[in-house]
Amino acid sequence: MVAVTLEDVTKKFGRVVAVDGLTFKVKDGEFMVLLGPSGCGKTTTLRIISGLERVTKGRVYFGDELVDNGETIYVLPQKRNVSMVFQSYALFPHMNVFDNIAFPAYIRKLPKEEIRRRVYDMADLLRIRDLL
Repeated sequence: MVAVTLEDVTKKFGRVVAVDGLTFKVKDGEFMVLLGPSGCGKTTTLRIISGLERVTKGRVYFGDELVDNGETIYVLPQKRNVSMVFQSYALFPHMNVFDNIAFPAYIRKLPKEEIRRRVYDMADLLRIRDLL
């Protein structure tokens, strides 16, 4: 795991300010929780970290590496090695169970046998192998 730093991050959707001047650092190996009422910017902040949203202003770092500054994306979302667990399901409806589980491994271009092994290991852990 690598440290994640947000410096003076603002995200606007048109005239709506979803995140306003947020600064924090999550150190390598540290566990952090974003807590707040609906609409306060928690999900938007996570989407910024994962690269699903761009910052309007500010900087996002992974370790010492600048990944987004509102003008340039220095590290693409698929290269950030970040995952999110959504409150409601976030499956790809056009994919079967195997492909939904395997999707991150496909993005990383892992060898087919490694993908297969990981998917079956995860399915066994979740007790859903019969769905594959």
